[in-house]
Parts: sequence; C-alpha cells; structure tokens
Amino acid sequence: MKEKLIVILFAIYIFAFSILGIVLPKDIYSYNERRKLKEFPSLTLDNTYVNKLDAYLLDHFPYRDFFRSIKANFNYKVLAQLDNNKIVIKDEYIFKLNYPTNQKSIENYKKNIKKLLENFTENNKVYMVIIPDKNYYLKDDNLLKLDYNYLEKELTKLDINYIDIKNLLNLEDFYKTDTHWRQERLMKIVQELNKQMNIPYEEQDFKENVYSSFYGVYYGESAINKKPDTLIYLNNSLLDSLKVTYLENPKLTTIYNLDKLKSKDSYEVFLDGASSFIEIINENSLTEKELVVFRDSFGSSIAPLLTPYYKKITLIDNRYIDSNHFLEKIIFKDQDILFLNSTLLINESYTLKG
Repeated sequence: MKEKLIVILFAIYIFAFSILGIVLPKDIYSYNERRKLKEFPSLTLDNTYVNKLDAYLLDHFPYRDFFRSIKANFNYKVLAQLDNNKIVIKDEYIFKLNYPTNQKSIENYKKNIKKLLENFTENNKVYMVIIPDKNYYLKDDNLLKLDYNYLEKELTKLDINYIDIKNLLNLEDFYKTDTHWRQERLMKIVQELNKQMNIPYEEQDFKENVYSSFYGVYYGESAINKKPDTLIYLNNSLLDSLKVTYLENPKLTTIYNLDKLKSKDSYEVFLDGASSFIEIINENSLTEKELVVFRDSFGSSIAPLLTPYYKKITLIDNRYIDSNHFLEKIIFKDQDILFLNSTLLINESYTLKG
C-alpha cells in the first residue's frame, strides 16, 4: 500500500508539473542569472534536437529559481561542496570561478591590440592596465584560478607601457555580490595612473552618494539569499559640470544615470552601463591633455575619477563598436592611450570587435 501511494504521488507530481510547464507564461530572460533563456527549438532530424529541447525544458521548468535555491543550499550546507555551478561563497563574498586560462583568447586579445596600435601616431603615449578579477584575491589553494603570471607575461610582451596595479588592490575593493570594483576605493589606482602617465595628481573633494540595495550579478547566479551590497558613487561640482555625449543614448548628458539605480543592474549607474562610445569634456581640467580609454565595464566606475585631469576623455568599449566606426569619430594625434581591461574580458576576448 505504501509503495502504491508513493507511485501515485509521483505520478501526480509529474502530471502537475507537466501541466504547469505548459500553461505558465514563458520568460525570455532570466534577470537572476542575467542571461537570455533558451527558445523552443525548431524540429530537426539531427541528434542535436534532443539536447536543445532538454536545455529549453530546464530553462523553463516551473518555479525554477525556487528549486535552484534548494539545490544550492543543499550543495553548500549538506554536501559541503566548495562550489555550485562554479559559484563559490567565502567570507560573505560571492565568486565565480574563471578557469581554465584560455591561451587562444589571450592571443586574440593581443592581436586585437596590435591592430589598434597601427592607428596611433608616434606622439601617442600608450599604456596598459590589467585589472585582476576578484578571484585573484581569493585565498583558497583548493580552488582553480587563472594563471595570472602567464597572462601578465604574455601581455607585457606588447610594446606598451605596463602599469601594474594588482598589489594596490585587495578583496575589500570589490563588491561582495558582484564582479566589479568599488568606485569609492579607487583613488589609489587613479593616483598610480597619474604617477605612471606623468599627470599631476591633485586630491579631489567628493561627496559619497549611498545606494544600499545593490544586488550584484553573482547574487542571482548563486541562488543563495545574501545581504545586498552598498553601492557608493562619488560626485562633486566638477563632475556635475562635465559635458558628456553617449553614442547610444544622446538624451543623457551626465556622468551618472541615476535611473539605473533602480534597474536590475545598479552598477549601470556608472556611465549608463553598456555604452560603446562616450566623449567627456571638462572645461575646468587641470591639464590640456586628452585621454582615449579602451575599456570594459570596470572602466565605467573609474573613468569619472580621471576626468579632473583631462580636457577630453574618449571611452571606447570595443565589445560593442568596431574600429571602422570609432575611427570615423576620432583622430589619433597626441593623446594618451590607455588599455584598461579586466582579466575576465582578456580570458574571453572573442566578444571584442575587429
């Protein structure tokens, strides 16, 4: 009788969730995981159809986030696993394992830079900064990490002035639930950049604006209930006076887009998030120099802190714009050039456009 009851309950469970899977609305995007969900595959006769169908059903399983949370808590707290789907939680910080070292991607990144170097003049001073992902500061020898020494060795072969910042940072300079660094802790990096790039450094008086409900990208991926981060963005009268032009969002004219604080990714408050080409004019700069920065999302939060020192800063995120387009908008002559990218991008550089 007991066995029969178990079979009946299991059958009811399968039937109920099958019906729910049919009648419940299908999401297109998972905001918790920050990715597009699989679409229902077109019927094909090859052996990939079953795999595609399986991926679609997993993405649209009823109450999927609820069951993701149960699985994550079970793996961490019962099985005592170090990671769950490459997500590691340690000392209140959430990490995502970035491994293995992709040597082909590093070569592709070098190739991309070499192509860009052909457009510069002898009067352009070119610099490179490699931003370590926060896994670099994760003190656990049992977890696999990038070969940071190899990555640095390969990139410093380029004929570019290398500025080493890895020893200036520590884990507290990063958000607990997100991949990015914290803007309010970056003045030491600005000071080092100025020193290495021969730009006079002058202490700035910033007001700290606090937003206390920042759930970073790793929060949703972890499926674990954690306290939100506090996001702080710095401002003063100088930053308020900047003239900012965005290629994708011409109506926005400020260094911060405060509407993004209430979006799913509050980090996009810095320079409007994914922006391919931005020009910043400072009529009250400490120098007459210009700076061109090839950057990823880490550059969004440090760029405002560089604006007091340059008459004009041009920010190029060449994941979203190719060289044919931005070369129409900028003439390279005597600007400082800064390649400012994280190890996360360098290890997955195929997102860069040619």
